This record gives sequence, C-alpha cells and structure tokens, in this order.
Amino acid sequence: MSDLAAVAALEPDDRAALLVPWMDRRMHSGRAMRRGAGGLPLALAEPALREQASDHRMHRRLFAWPALLACAELDGDPQEYARIAASCERAWHDRNDVRHLALAQLADAPPHLLMAVGERVLRDAVMTAVQSRDSTAATLAAAERWLRRTAESAAARGDTRRAAFAARLLCHVIDDPRRAGPREPLRLDARTARSVWSTVAAGQGAPLDTPPETLTTLAGLLASHLAELPALEDLMRRTAEQHDDPEVAARAAALWIRPPATRERRCAELVRLDPSFAAVPEVLRTLATRRTDLLDDVLEAAVRDGLRGRVRPRATPWAPRLRPADTGRWLPYQRGKWAAYLAAVASDERAPSRERADAAALVGSREELTALAANAPQPVAAAALGALGSVGALGTTGPVTAELLNTVLRHAGAGGVRGRAAMSAVRRLLDAVPDSEAVALPASLLRNPANPVGTRKEAGRALGALTGPAVVEAFLAAWDEPAQHRDVRAVIAPYLLRAIDRADIADRLSAGMREQAVREAVLGPRTPSVPRGHRTSYTAFLNGLLRDGDDDTVVATCRALPAHLGADGSTDAVRLLAELSVDPTRSRDVWQTAVQQLASMPPEASTPSVMASALRTLLLRARSGDPHIRAGALRRLDACATAIGNRQSVDGHQAVKAAIDALEEAGLFPQAVRLAQEAALRAVRRGDAAPAPWERLLELIGERPERLSPMGSLHFDADDRGIAAAALEAVRLLRGHGSGAAGRLALALVRTAGRTTDWKDPWPDELTALREHPDPDTSVEALLVDPGDAG
Repeated sequence: MSDLAAVAALEPDDRAALLVPWMDRRMHSGRAMRRGAGGLPLALAEPALREQASDHRMHRRLFAWPALLACAELDGDPQEYARIAASCERAWHDRNDVRHLALAQLADAPPHLLMAVGERVLRDAVMTAVQSRDSTAATLAAAERWLRRTAESAAARGDTRRAAFAARLLCHVIDDPRRAGPREPLRLDARTARSVWSTVAAGQGAPLDTPPETLTTLAGLLASHLAELPALEDLMRRTAEQHDDPEVAARAAALWIRPPATRERRCAELVRLDPSFAAVPEVLRTLATRRTDLLDDVLEAAVRDGLRGRVRPRATPWAPRLRPADTGRWLPYQRGKWAAYLAAVASDERAPSRERADAAALVGSREELTALAANAPQPVAAAALGALGSVGALGTTGPVTAELLNTVLRHAGAGGVRGRAAMSAVRRLLDAVPDSEAVALPASLLRNPANPVGTRKEAGRALGALTGPAVVEAFLAAWDEPAQHRDVRAVIAPYLLRAIDRADIADRLSAGMREQAVREAVLGPRTPSVPRGHRTSYTAFLNGLLRDGDDDTVVATCRALPAHLGADGSTDAVRLLAELSVDPTRSRDVWQTAVQQLASMPPEASTPSVMASALRTLLLRARSGDPHIRAGALRRLDACATAIGNRQSVDGHQAVKAAIDALEEAGLFPQAVRLAQEAALRAVRRGDAAPAPWERLLELIGERPERLSPMGSLHFDADDRGIAAAALEAVRLLRGHGSGAAGRLALALVRTAGRTTDWKDPWPDELTALREHPDPDTSVEALLVDPGDAG
C-alpha cells in the first residue's frame, strides 16, 4: 500500500473493503497494521490500535497513538475526535517520544476538530508536557503549535474565552527554558486582542494573581496590538521599571517601546531612568539610529561601570555589535569615545575572554588591532586579526599597505587559531589588491618550511584563488621545496592540474603520487575540474600513472577512471588495464582492481576484443606444467568471471562468450556455469528469446546439476510483454530438455513470473506441466508452489 493518501479519499466502506484484506495478509507486521489502520473507519481501527497503544513495547505505542488520532481525524466527527483526544491521557504520561508524536498529530488537526477538544484535555496535555522532565524542545514546539492554532481558531470563531484560555496556557510553554525559537505574537485582529485581554484581566481566562513574567509573555503574544491595550501597556512600563528579574524587565521594556509612534520618547524615558536599558537590543537600535543625543549618558555609564543597572545587575564589559552604517551617524567625538571604550574592553586583562573577543571584533583602529593581535590571548588575538582583515579590505582606515599585509602574514606563520584567523584575514586583504601584486605575499609564506603546516595550507588555498601565470610558478617553487610537507603538496596538487598540459608539471605530479595525501587530492572525487583544453593531457597523465605508477598509485588510478577519464583516452586505458590484468609481476590488489575496471569499461573502447585477448593469455598460462603459474592464472580467470558477471550492462556479449569458453577450457566449470546462467537470465530481461544461451548453459551443466547456481534472488519484469514471451520460450525449452537441472531452472522462471503477475495466464498452466516433470525432484518442488500465496 504505497499511497495511503489516495486511499483516504475514498468512502469509508470502500476504504474498509480495500484495507482489511491488505492488513490481514500482514497481520504479523505492527508497522503495516498501524499504517493501514490509519485509513480505516474508526469503528474498525480503534480496537487494533488500542491494543498496540497498550503494548509494553514502546515502538508500538510510539505510532499507535498518532494513528488512532489520524483515524479519528479522517472520520471527521467532532464528538468522536474529542472522545479519542480525551482518551490519550496515557500518551501524555508516557515517554517523551510517545508524547511528542501524539502532540504533533493533535497540532495538525483541522480547525473544526481543534475546537472540539475539551479545555481540560488541552490543559492536562500541555501542562504534563511542560512539567515532564524528559520533554524536549521538539515536544514543546508541538504543544506550542497546538495552542497557537487553537487560540487563533477560537478567536476567528468569536470564542474569546477559549482563545484566552489557550493563550494563558501558551505562556507556560513559551516561558519554559527548554523551548527554542523566537517569541512570535498571535495572529489576531485588534478587536479580538482587546477581547482576549479583557477576558484575562477580568479573571475569566486566568487567575487574578497572574505573575508579571507570565503577563509579560502574554503581552508578547498580543504585541501586534499593544498600542490599543493601554492597561497592558502601562503594566509593561511598571514591570520594566520595577521588576527585580533583569530578563523580565528587558522583555517588558522591549514590548513597551514597540509602538512606532512613541518609541523614541519611551526609549528616552527608559535611558534617563536607567542607562542600562540601552542593553535591550530594541532600545539600543533606536538610540544608535534615531536618538544619538542620548548616547553620551550611555557611553559614560559603559565606561564608568560597564552599564550596570536594572537590566545589567553585574558590572561586566558590554560590547554590543553595531553596524558601521549606524555608528556612521554619530558625531566624531562619540565614535572616538566608543572606539576607545571597545579598545579598553578588549585590552582589559580582568574581563572574560568572550567579552574581550567580542569587543576586539568591533575595534576599528589598525593600531589598536595590531597591538591586540600581538599581545592578547589567542581568542582575542584571533578576533583582532579577523577585524584587521575586514577593516583593511573595506578600506575604512586607509588602503591596504605592504606593512599591513606583512603584519598579518607574520601572525599567519604562528599556527593555531591565531594563524588560521590571520590567513582568513590575508585572503580578505588579497581581494583588495591586484593579483599581480598579491601573488608574492602568500607565495613567500607557502615556500617557507619553517611555517606551520596549517598556515602553509591556508596560504596555498589563498594563492589558488588568484589568477595569472605567476600563480603557477609560485606553486611550482613551493612544490620543489625539499622540506615541503606532503599535506601542503596535497593542497598544491589540484591547482597544478590546471596546467597539466606542461610536461614538467605532469612529471612532478607523477612523482608525488607516491604520497597518499597527494593521490587523494589528484584522484579524489572533489578534485577541481581540468580545463576543457587540457583534457587530452590529463588523460595522457592518467594513462601514464597506469603504466608507470607503483602499486598503490595504479590501484587508486583504476578506481578513479570512471570519474576522470575522457572518451579520447578510453582505448589506451583499456589496453593498459588488460596488460595489468595479465602482468605476472603485479600484486593481487593491482590485477584484481584492473580486471574489475576492465569489465566495466564501455564497449566503444574495444573492451570485448581486448578482454578476449587477455583471457586467451591467461588460458595459455593455465595450461602450464608449473603449479605456481597455473594457480595464478586460474585465480585471475576466476576474478574475470566474477567481474564480468557483476557487470550491469547488457553489452559486451563477445567478452562474456570468450570468458565462458576460457573458463570451460581451464576446467573452472562452476564459474563458467554461473556466468552462463547470468548471461541467459539477462537475455530474458532484455526480451531476447534466443535458445542459444540456455542450450549453452545446459551443455556446461551436463550431468552435474550441483554446478547450477542458487536461484533465490532471480527477478525479471514478467509484466512486460516482450520479457514474458522470452521467459515463456525459455521455460518450454527447459521443460522439453527433461533433465533435473533444466527442470529446476524452468520452475524458478515460472515461480518468479507467476508471483510477479499474480499468477495470470499462462503461468498456472506451466506450473501444472512442471508438476508432471519426469525429474521427481522438480515435480515435488512444483507441487510445493502455491499460486494462492501472495508472499
């Protein structure tokens, strides 16, 4: 049953007629029972789903409750849905995974069913989720969605009491510290928002002694219309000014200043009352962009005690992130005071590292940043170096100079987090200067073996982002450095591939392929693409690796051929693979990988004829009187048979025939039979009714039926008319042969075709004929086949 959504569109009686037989055949599969029951009429599905919901195995309960709710939802009766929802109390008190899926199912119910759920059920489910220790953010998100949809649906229907009840419960979910995500207001119109607040204020939807933090959350849910709720607005002002909890006071302040018409005035009131309100992001944004006249008091408080106050009870450094476009509005002396404050925080040895790093990232003075990069701890120095790259690239403090680049490059040689940050700054600075001038800077860093490996790798990547002939020469100079690390060469190698048409570069890369890191960089799937004009040179390079590389290089090249070999080099590659396949001096890994790759090469590259020639060479060795030579040749013939048999292409019949003949002459009859059997079955799969493959298979089996390979995984599309005709011809040919092996083959074909087509004609008649087969084993096996068994 692949599409239960289509089944759900049927009438209840039609759904039952379709699903009940399907479920009866899968009665031992709990998953199938739950999937099918979700589409049944509720009266039929409820007993089975209740049983699974009470099972001691959690995975059954996990899906039984949502299936039961989905079934009631499909039924569409609000009273029945309310009854089922009320009966899910065990799901709320179950493990979190069970609770989460049940809540998620309830949250997506249609609006008319949401309204049917009783308030007691709503309260019990949500409060259990909030109070359970194992509830996760995902579970709370499902409960929040359920409550939001309930509140908004109730408001749309004019039921403000229910909307207020859901909003009050929603406050508990939003206030839970495990909840993740922003605090979004409810989608209500102004009239409904006033009604909800009036209901709450009158004590009809919540107790009169609702704590201020909960009312602050409720105000956030009604924030879109807060200007039309003066009592709630005034409550937010008092909460911001008087509440002891800094987090609640900050949220209340953000809500109080939300109305645009009064935002600037209210921000001024808050800051004059307590400068620490500037730490509220909404207040700070207004001060930085609209009320810069209030910044003096804020900056003085920040310098004096770290903006300590109601919102920031502890005197800790304060370094908010402000956009340059915002600070650009300030007066020069304000920007100077702000820069000095940030520099002081970044340099303060007593301040926590995180605050110091945040402040360093905002410093805009090259001199201050240079000093921090040289003297501060690593996290702070790394932030300073990142800021130095940004400041230099933007040109806000002047053009990029050689002194600036040298300063950053000097730190890039230090390694660690400081070195990585410096190299990131180098790349940003290089973007701001012409490529012709920028090449020498990372090139000097890349060549110096005294620099850390990580720094040289970053320098190589920075150099690779540049263009021009000087870049290639810089990479070659770094490659030729005698003490250069292999990982650095692995970074350089993909960039050298861009100039693979140069013989000196191809020679260097070929010699470097002995290092695993370089091999992976050149032949890996993420290797940068070679320019179109150099594909011929790249193909010649790959063929050279096959011909002259060591064993590890050859194996890696063989495996990379499908992804990197061009069509113009396929013929040479096939020839080289064949030579590797028969080369007696090569290791087992090499010739085995070469054989596998040779069998998968396209026939357009003369693969069948080259494969046949290699098989003849191995056959000659298999006839040797030397046991060592004979054993080696037989092993390679066996590998060839396996590789050809595993090939999924229907082409290359010449290679298959040559392999079967070679295996037969070498005495490898089981391998020859396996290959011939697969060739005959592939002929059927492509609708070829020729008798030759089956006759050849029976000839190889002879009087030894044990040579026949197992047929348990046989498959073909018997619904296709051409394939069915070919299979029928093969069955009648095999049945007429009369031998036990032929009977087993014919029975396997009939069994597969019958099950595929649900035993449509002519397969029942063929099964009947096989039950009278002269071979007693075939006859008995045919009697055991039950056409009524759909499995």
